[in-house]
Amino acid sequence: MTETILVLLTLLLLGTGSGNEQIAVAAGVLLLLKLVGLGNVLRFLQGHAVDLGVIFLVVGLLLPFASGQVTLSRTVGNLLQPAGLISIFIGAASAYLAAEGLVFLRLQPEALVGLIIGSVLGVSLLGGIPTGPLVAAGLAALLYRLIP
Repeated sequence: MTETILVLLTLLLLGTGSGNEQIAVAAGVLLLLKLVGLGNVLRFLQGHAVDLGVIFLVVGLLLPFASGQVTLSRTVGNLLQPAGLISIFIGAASAYLAAEGLVFLRLQPEALVGLIIGSVLGVSLLGGIPTGPLVAAGLAALLYRLIP
């Protein structure tokens, strides 16, 4: 068994055991692609998966607008309220951290294992959901810079 398959299998088991469906499904899909020998698909995903993932995430977030559940007039009115102003600030900080996280993961890809373990722990022990690995990597990058 190769190291790659062992890592993916471990992540599949950790994701399944901790109730972290997103990690389990992602590891399972990659394990299947690896075992079936679809290297071209893996290379494509390596170059485009993060962008595709962000697109699907934004589509999911914009669905209330598309369904009419949230209106533009209601949204504009809420932007000037404290929650709206805080959301604008946090949204900008989150986008910055995600960009920093992407750079950090490209320079330190081994940090991904720690982020996944942290995500599994956050889901299983704290009842969280694993939606912010890039922001988590951005926070890790900022903390990493503070360590001499």
